[in-house]
Amino acid sequence: MPRSERRTRADELLDRVGLSAAADRKVRGYSGGMKRRLDVAMALVHRPTILFLDEPTTGLDVQSRTALWDEVARLAREDGVTVFLTTQYLEEADALADRVGIIDRGHIVAEGTPRALKADIGRPTVEVIPSADGDGRVAELLSRFGQLVPSARGVAVRLDGSEAGLAEIVRALDADGVTVDNLELHRPSLDDVFLAKTGRSLEGHGAE
Repeated sequence: MPRSERRTRADELLDRVGLSAAADRKVRGYSGGMKRRLDVAMALVHRPTILFLDEPTTGLDVQSRTALWDEVARLAREDGVTVFLTTQYLEEADALADRVGIIDRGHIVAEGTPRALKADIGRPTVEVIPSADGDGRVAELLSRFGQLVPSARGVAVRLDGSEAGLAEIVRALDADGVTVDNLELHRPSLDDVFLAKTGRSLEGHGAE
């Protein structure tokens, strides 16, 4: 990069990652989150079209992690940068990635959009906890919308169709005068996908 552009570009990137106020401080005094944001700024100096980030948010607090998420999303959305991101935080992959590849023992065992991967392993489940004076109609009512599944707290059904079934269940409960203490929609997560594809929740978990 020409010398004449360096300062302008440095100031631009420090502002972009929220470090302008700390620009005159020595890096060894930065927090972990500040150092990660500085790493991203340094990687962007030459305006890359492809960026590799290796677990950039490991060990960060929630605020610093969220700030990095925002910057990674902006890189893809506004600058058109292709970002390859490795992470052990599956909610991070779900929030940021257009496509996800799950690697197990050096092999890609699943690949696709987060939505498609979650849909591949199961449908959403609705769990209903009847009120204290609950009645036995809940199970019969829910069975109209799919297959009843075990629930430790109440009655649960795996929906035959989409999440639109949740609204239909609420209307049906109201129409039948059934009162409930709680109603929750449980969607399959990427954690569920990882467990289904690898047989464990985290890489190496349970290994001797």
